[in-house]
Amino acid sequence: MFNINGIRTVNVRIHQDDLQALTSHWKHFVDSIPPYPKYFEGKGIVICAGGKSYFTCCWILVNILRNEMKSKLPIQVWYMGNEMDNFHIKILSDLNVVCRNFLEYNVGQEIKGFAMKPMAILLSDFKEVIYLDADNTSIIDPDILFDLPEYKRHGAMFWPDFWTTDSSNPIWGIIETPANDSKEQESGQILINKEICWKELNLALYFNLNKSVYYRLLHGDKDTFRFAWLALKKEFHFIEYDVASVGFFDDNKSFIGHTMIQYLPSGQPAFLHRNLIKWDISDCNICIWNKIKAFTPQSQNKRYFTYWDELRGHPIMNLEGDFELSDFNSQVKLENIEAKCLSYLKYLRVNFTL
Repeated sequence: MFNINGIRTVNVRIHQDDLQALTSHWKHFVDSIPPYPKYFEGKGIVICAGGKSYFTCCWILVNILRNEMKSKLPIQVWYMGNEMDNFHIKILSDLNVVCRNFLEYNVGQEIKGFAMKPMAILLSDFKEVIYLDADNTSIIDPDILFDLPEYKRHGAMFWPDFWTTDSSNPIWGIIETPANDSKEQESGQILINKEICWKELNLALYFNLNKSVYYRLLHGDKDTFRFAWLALKKEFHFIEYDVASVGFFDDNKSFIGHTMIQYLPSGQPAFLHRNLIKWDISDCNICIWNKIKAFTPQSQNKRYFTYWDELRGHPIMNLEGDFELSDFNSQVKLENIEAKCLSYLKYLRVNFTL
């Protein structure tokens, strides 16, 4: 349950004996992790995409990376089985993207859902990885992330979600870590040096593969990374700037938040994660990145509202209390970024049948 005070609660209680067994099991797994293999090299971007909706999002993301951000980093797009065919692969390869099918790798079982993310990071050719959700948009040259001193210091950088994990959540006991009120992780963008964080990355995958337990405690994959690092007492850099909500005001003057805006350690806007409304249902002629609602470090009254919008057919995020409201274009200096995304969407619709 996502509460208006920003605390995410779960209705799960685990007997002490079972909790200890879970702790023992993940520790035994960590002891069995093989040493870091030396064949990974270089830096690159990893994306998971498949199916019409996420392929559409991925197409826009890659075009922004290549054509607007001028990124020369190698990009790997991972998919499962028949989620992409030769036609889709050709479209992406024309943008200098390598597509990888999980089924061509000996992963021990078919990877599904959220577990694809840590598995793709782990299997990718790169030693240093920027992972981006397909429905994300980078509004910086991602190459600069690898040079950030905060990343170099720890080998991992994570970004916050709106929520905190309830102190009564059994996950704290399972990883033998005192509960704290730090923000949960939002995994639409992740920066990892696999050589430095090999065991932590494997433990994050373990949590996802044991989703019958851990998805009851955590919200999908997103916080499995942070809790894997916490479990192994491994430091990471966590962006201090609160995530903000991007959206628009409707005719009833209600704020329709649909995109998360994430920041660099300097406070510069870096990513627009369109997590609540995907590009595939967007009108190519309507821009909806209009306003930004954000809390400041001085905000005392913070209220969080998330609900399903029956009219629009997607969830909505809204912030109330001591918030700041700003124009999107005054904060995001990249000129016409949404119009450029929509132009790529229109091109895809006009020229290709998905």
